[in-house]
Amino acid sequence: MDSYALVMSVDGPLVLVGVFLTWHLTRLVERNRLGKEKLSHLILAGGLMTAFGFTGHMIGLNVSFLVIFGPALIVYALSMSGLVGAKLEMLAQIALMVLSIGLSEDPRNYVFLMFSDISLLLLMDAVAFYSNSPKKPASMARLSAWLLVAFTVVNAIYYRSLPALLLYTASVSLWITSLLLSYPSAKVLNSAQEGL
Repeated sequence: MDSYALVMSVDGPLVLVGVFLTWHLTRLVERNRLGKEKLSHLILAGGLMTAFGFTGHMIGLNVSFLVIFGPALIVYALSMSGLVGAKLEMLAQIALMVLSIGLSEDPRNYVFLMFSDISLLLLMDAVAFYSNSPKKPASMARLSAWLLVAFTVVNAIYYRSLPALLLYTASVSLWITSLLLSYPSAKVLNSAQEGL
């Protein structure tokens, strides 16, 4: 097993942990702000679809529709819940990620990878741009999102390189830390209740 596969075998489960933490945190906030769980389950479904689709692609299964449909579900859930709105910074991040496709030696394959990365970016930005997120976790999530953008650019130019792996690992680790810091903070839930 090469270093890239080894690191991704660790980062993959970390991403799934992040998906579950994001879903649970969104569920708590949604329940307190909206009075019921409305669309948070779509975030979980979208994250799992993307992860399964990406894994299936890696082992040769033709499940491309999952990698496309998963991020679409996440976007729909975030926009319709009203918990997170589109920000110019988020759009700039997505634009940079999409533009990095042109730097890749294999643009067709990189497009597929990009759906997975954009899905992850949206989950990071959900913490970063939710208006009632505590300041420190929100800042950490914003940094994790920019590190992910840097990863996509570096990985497009130097595919599977050590700098790319380090950026990806740092991004995912920082995102999970921001999620964990958001849980014990009463600010998230109290601020959501104040919005009722």
